[in-house]
Amino acid sequence: MEEKDKRLIEYTVEALIIAWLSYLFFYQNYLLYNWHRGLPLPSKWPFLLVGIGIGALFFWNEWRKFEKELSEGSVSTEGTSGT
Repeated sequence: MEEKDKRLIEYTVEALIIAWLSYLFFYQNYLLYNWHRGLPLPSKWPFLLVGIGIGALFFWNEWRKFEKELSEGSVSTEGTSGT
């Protein structure tokens, strides 16, 4: 397996974990501070979308850094001579 494939799998798993944890964090904090017993539970969709957004932003940021690392690495190896 190539380095790019390994990093893609790694960043995807990390982004899924971060999305799930951020969803739980925001939903639980909302319930803790704004919800009272006896009221119907609020919809989970807004919190789920926020979690997916945070996971996507994390993935995009890490992948952008990896692409920059790859381009800098290829430039440095192309510029060196074999002497």
